[in-house]
Amino acid sequence: MRKITNNQVRKWTKVNNVAIPASFSAWCPHCSEKVTFNTINHLHDPQRACVSASCYCPGCSHHVSIWSLGAHGPESAEVFIHPNTGEPHSPKDIALVISEPLYRSYTSTVDAYNSGNYAATAVCCRRTLEGIFQGLLPEGQQIHNLARAITEVAESVDLSEPIRNLADVLRQGGNIGAHFNMEKEPDEKMAFQMLTLLENIIDFLHVLPEEISSLEQLLDSKA
Repeated sequence: MRKITNNQVRKWTKVNNVAIPASFSAWCPHCSEKVTFNTINHLHDPQRACVSASCYCPGCSHHVSIWSLGAHGPESAEVFIHPNTGEPHSPKDIALVISEPLYRSYTSTVDAYNSGNYAATAVCCRRTLEGIFQGLLPEGQQIHNLARAITEVAESVDLSEPIRNLADVLRQGGNIGAHFNMEKEPDEKMAFQMLTLLENIIDFLHVLPEEISSLEQLLDSKA
């Protein structure tokens, strides 16, 4: 089963004082389209303090089941959908360690992948990579040529060879997506690998230093 978060719920209802979504937005596990489901045929199970319901995808008409567990109000409801196939790629929780424009660019990459637009995923990967490396260069010295920006950063920041190669392969993948070529069109596998590599480089350049700094502060406070 896949968990439905409260911000996906469009409207709540109650069955025997147990809160359950009356409607919610989610990726259909059958057709992988993002749609709004409406729940019907609610059934209360008092021994397990839950309510189950049915819903049908407005796009492909396939059946989806939903359960709301042990909650008397929306704020504490735990809601699950079944089957769990078709689950989208969830963006990493990195909004606090990168700039807001860079985070928007990253989430646009995730959205493009989840929508099945793999050429756009490749282009967005490259665009986000540009933002990452421009942000690592000194103020006023940003370079809009990605290959040159990677070289400049590699000369001024301690980057290991694998990370430099990772950044370069993302750049090349983005170039494929940006230009029309029927024989080199990015597919799902390539798009997913590019997105995963992009997240790895964000972890290395932004998340890891933040976690190291946090640990250093904690150690200093214990000294």
